[in-house]
Amino acid sequence: MSFRAKRLLLGLRSLAGKRTITSMVLRQLKQAGVFPIRALAMWLLMSLAAIGLLAAYQYASGLSALSERTRSMEMLLAERLAQHDAHLSGLGAVVRMSADEPSNSIQGLAENIITRYPRITDITTITIGNGTVRAISYGRPQGPEITDLQPNLDLTGLEKFGNTSARSAATPHSYEIFKLVAPKRLLRLRIDTDALLDMGNEAPEYSATLSLNGTVLFETSRGAGALLTASNALDTSNHSQLLHLTVSRGFRLNELSPPHLALALLAALAVITWLIMRYRHASRERQSQERRAMLFEQEAKLAQAGRVNAMGEMASGIAHELAQPIAAMLSQSQAAKRALAIDRPDILETAIDANIRDAKRAGDILARMRAYVSGEPARIEDVSLTEAVTDALRLAEADLAHRGITLVVTQSGDVGTCCIDVISFQQVLHNLVRNAADAVADRQNPTITVDTRRHGDEVLIIVADNGPGIDHPSLGRIFDPFFTTKTDGMGLGLPLSARLLEKMNGSIEACNDGGARFTIHLTTGV
Repeated sequence: MSFRAKRLLLGLRSLAGKRTITSMVLRQLKQAGVFPIRALAMWLLMSLAAIGLLAAYQYASGLSALSERTRSMEMLLAERLAQHDAHLSGLGAVVRMSADEPSNSIQGLAENIITRYPRITDITTITIGNGTVRAISYGRPQGPEITDLQPNLDLTGLEKFGNTSARSAATPHSYEIFKLVAPKRLLRLRIDTDALLDMGNEAPEYSATLSLNGTVLFETSRGAGALLTASNALDTSNHSQLLHLTVSRGFRLNELSPPHLALALLAALAVITWLIMRYRHASRERQSQERRAMLFEQEAKLAQAGRVNAMGEMASGIAHELAQPIAAMLSQSQAAKRALAIDRPDILETAIDANIRDAKRAGDILARMRAYVSGEPARIEDVSLTEAVTDALRLAEADLAHRGITLVVTQSGDVGTCCIDVISFQQVLHNLVRNAADAVADRQNPTITVDTRRHGDEVLIIVADNGPGIDHPSLGRIFDPFFTTKTDGMGLGLPLSARLLEKMNGSIEACNDGGARFTIHLTTGV
């Protein structure tokens, strides 16, 4: 093998090996359906991320709305608590001016306040006497109502004039505000907490809790079925009514991920995923085509290098074959010269005709050599297979005869035509014959048989020898790139032959039958 050919073969080892492994892996992945699974996995991951971002956005928007609602309720609550203080001050002044009770002045003012502010459900004055506590309720349509209370009234926080104290009431959902408006005279307002916050018109996702000194005065629970709940808590800035307010908002799944937005998002992501996979597929196809083009170019160079190398190995046989017509032309030219001297035009014409035949024979030999090593692009054409086999073996006959190897060529009937690239077909047949010649080199009566026969819609070209055959472990790997049973082989001859036959819609197989037996399958033409 020439140095140039060896360098080219070594340079192809990495590319061909990677291509073989890559092709095998891609084929297995496609058969396993990995690409649809990969696209589905990508879509699912993108969908989860997008739905998560949508939920986070909705949650952040909900928190912002919750903060806004809390501020609104805080302002409303502060305004109404300030109104309570104002009512206490105004009523306190009237109470101090009314020495005798019940008082029509207090009754009129109380009716006006209760009518305009329905959350104030009761206005009462409390007078503490010697062992007695008298309460007069104002604002009722039927007039003031006098009741006696237990003398053990809790006056904590009401020791000084003007002191105010808020306490939970016995009536549910209400609290009472006490103010010392005169010595031993208290003013009490009862507040309905249901009306204080106006939660009746609140959105269903909001709930609120109002407490006083740890006692829950008011609580709404509307977040049933919520996936997440967020809360804001605050204490009122009114020192006489130290209320604690908690505003909560529940987030249901359909709020965090609205169906119409989620479906539109999933559909958009499906389209994006499809476009990405199409782009990646097109990119992979483009890269694959570039690799195939590169490999085909390298294979063409390898094939030409192999043909040049084979021609070098067959040089002695070809020289011997060329020597015969050249020697005959020399002898016939000398005879023509003598015929000219003795004036024998008949002998001269015969000698010239013989020279023409031998010159054409030598020219045919050189033309076959030039076509074989030229490296011209492959041309698939419908040719006579008998002629193709005969022309392919002519270059090898002289070398085989020189090495003492018998070549037996047989044909079973008319095999017709096949669509092949003649040069590539010659290279495959030469490679098989050369391998067979190496296998029988040390055998007695070395023989190589090339048999051509028709089998249905196929033509079989069988190359057999009487060598030792192929050992069984190697038989299954003989067409793998870089696998060889020769000590000085590169393991590319048979894989390259298989690739060349694939381009012609053909195939090759190997077995043992008294020796190695290789069968080429080609599709018949007309």
